Amino acid sequence: MLYKKKIKILRIIPSLNPKYGGPSQATIYSSNILQKKGIKVDILTCDNKKEVFFRSSKIKIINKGPSLLGTYWFSLKLFFWLKRNKKKYDAFIVHGIWHFNTLMARLLIKKKYYVFLHGQLDPFFKNDFIKLIKKKIYWFLFEKNNLLNAKSILLTSKGEMQTLKNTFVNTDKIIKNIVGYGIVKSKFNKKKAINIFYKKFPNFKNKKFLLFLGRFHEKKGCDILIKALNKLSKKNIKINVFLAGPDVKFKNKLQILSKNYGLENNVFWSDIIVGDLKWGAISASSGMVLASHGENFGVSLAESLSCSKPVLTTYKVNIYKEILKYKAGLVSKNKVNDFAKILEEFNNSNKSILKQFSKNSYNCFNQNFNLDSKNNGLVKFLKNQKNNFN
Repeated sequence: MLYKKKIKILRIIPSLNPKYGGPSQATIYSSNILQKKGIKVDILTCDNKKEVFFRSSKIKIINKGPSLLGTYWFSLKLFFWLKRNKKKYDAFIVHGIWHFNTLMARLLIKKKYYVFLHGQLDPFFKNDFIKLIKKKIYWFLFEKNNLLNAKSILLTSKGEMQTLKNTFVNTDKIIKNIVGYGIVKSKFNKKKAINIFYKKFPNFKNKKFLLFLGRFHEKKGCDILIKALNKLSKKNIKINVFLAGPDVKFKNKLQILSKNYGLENNVFWSDIIVGDLKWGAISASSGMVLASHGENFGVSLAESLSCSKPVLTTYKVNIYKEILKYKAGLVSKNKVNDFAKILEEFNNSNKSILKQFSKNSYNCFNQNFNLDSKNNGLVKFLKNQKNNFN
């Protein structure tokens, strides 16, 4: 155990539903390791009481939903539970901004909380004028003070720190700390997981394919991926891609785009996949694709690397330097022509190159994104902050 007296942390996250993206899964990964290192963790959410997205005998999940204001995640039950129980905890980690949680933290636990941004100040969001105006107004009225009253914001990489210099609000006076990010290598039976995947999707047996896992959002660049596949198709280069994620309006637009290009025999779709089915898909794939316009980390990429699977992504993903350094995949600009080039290059790679990619991928994960290592930045940060808890 690292500490004579256990630090007790409350993590506050809107939802643990995996359909809302990587933060929910990453919070679980991270919390398991904090527990292992002797730091007690509870998680407070705005999920409905009966919703169970994660079970653990060690981590207590407190659901105080439903939200009364949609994805603003406002709940009086949540507010009053925190007010009654805040003295039980040494410190608090709030996940995400633009939600009620950061305002609630400022009102109830001023200067005792840290905030993970989870990429929600990414410069990409400048592109939607209406949403940009709304965010700037909310920033001026609430969010800037919410972050100024935090002990600090927590960043996943130097790349995320750099993006804050180009974002749409001024964060100069807000305290920032880089603590890293990552996952824990999942323990699963590879052969069993692959068989589960093939049973669910028998058409993929003995088929070479690339994988996309995540939310279908304009930011993720799936339109770039589909347009790049269409460009290669015109050169008679056929690449299979399996895209899995929750059903939303933008997913429907992408499916129509794919159909209009005549890619039905190469582009395949699924709802969100989890557990052994997800790990089976990763293990059966050739690698992971993420043609993102902006990503503070990319949990699916780390999951792919942990399974010795290379990744194809863009310079807008903040871990691209590690991927290039370890030669764990290919990186391009977030443009159709550029992404098409790395898809073609990967498709033309021989067995020797692919084998080296595989080896490099796991090394990249283990050296940079494996939370179950001595280099866990969040554990070190909380240990160093212990004397500042009051």
